[in-house]
Amino acid sequence: REDKVSVMGAARKKKGKKNGKKKGSAAPSSSSDSLIWNFVPQAGPGCHIARSGYSCNKDDWVLEWEPVDPADYKSEEGEGDADEIPDLAIDPEEQTLTLCNIKTEPVVAYITVHSGNKETTLIGKSGTPLETGTSTDQDGRTSRCTTLIVLCPPQTFAHLCYINMSSSPPLNLNELQVESDVQVWNQHEKVHDFHPQTVGFPLQITTDEEGGFLCTQGQGGHLTHFFSGNQHAIDFQCPRGTPLLAVANGVVVESNAEHMHLTGIAVSNLFSWNSILLRLDSPDNAGADGVDTTNSESSNRNPLFVEYVHIATSCVQEGDRVSAGQIIGTSGGIGFSPEDHLHFAAYRSSDPHAPTVGFAFHKAAQQNETFIPTAGKWYNADGEMPPPR
Repeated sequence: REDKVSVMGAARKKKGKKNGKKKGSAAPSSSSDSLIWNFVPQAGPGCHIARSGYSCNKDDWVLEWEPVDPADYKSEEGEGDADEIPDLAIDPEEQTLTLCNIKTEPVVAYITVHSGNKETTLIGKSGTPLETGTSTDQDGRTSRCTTLIVLCPPQTFAHLCYINMSSSPPLNLNELQVESDVQVWNQHEKVHDFHPQTVGFPLQITTDEEGGFLCTQGQGGHLTHFFSGNQHAIDFQCPRGTPLLAVANGVVVESNAEHMHLTGIAVSNLFSWNSILLRLDSPDNAGADGVDTTNSESSNRNPLFVEYVHIATSCVQEGDRVSAGQIIGTSGGIGFSPEDHLHFAAYRSSDPHAPTVGFAFHKAAQQNETFIPTAGKWYNADGEMPPPR
């Protein structure tokens, strides 16, 4: 995706503005983490989610959502162009960061502000600093940063937060390190699309004791699972190096484990990751040995592809056949990954732009029983389990 963001030295340019921008309220935050939909906030250190006009809001840290009229950006002579307004703007006097959506469609913004040498911090509406996280580049250099994930309604300015640098005001824009990705919200057109084929569990327990994995983000999760390409994905918290299992018999379509160190919450990490993509055999075409010898997109009328993302290593190659339960690699945190975890998703096509499809896991002991993980609950190959003591 192309970065469409520019940073300017003024939060707005419109003439004849009727309402002045408000400073953040000093009232304490009253929101609850439970309002973040299908995502465990503790699994995203340094990430802060904001939505307005949509269900399950948690936007107490946002300074203000300001509706705007593009006509206000024209002078009395009719001059001016709303298209010239940047996606991201900074007011150096009030030291505020604003997402500007002048479009008639909602936009999604991922914005990372790096702490840098000036110990930059972001301050929310209540006056409380926003928690920072970390990001590591491909060369292994780790730095602290904060990432804002904003779903902004049409024709709205989201005045997000104050920017505080250890250097004295006014804010020196040349010292501010910001990276961002802003785009029209690519919503899934068929949220209720569901594939009938069930799959096994993708992670292997590595201890002798009974154990499981915390689902940190479920289908439609507010951190990253609200786009066409990952709407139905499931995230499992797991230590780096956890064995990954083939969830059914199938063929390896892609295998990529070239990145070594890249991890964390920086926006740039959204565009690089390690993954394995499998095309699963169709149960309808399986022979006596359980193998689908006709496994191909053209021969299977209802294909199912599954992808393992953020992996550390892969022990399979394109074209390899795999069997259900076979170890195909190990988990990691490569790419946009606040913590080590497995991102598991299903598709009806191997096209890179294919939308996800809903799916269910079947229990190892009773394959006629299925489950769909939700955030905050623990799972293993036999379904939901009690949290570990």
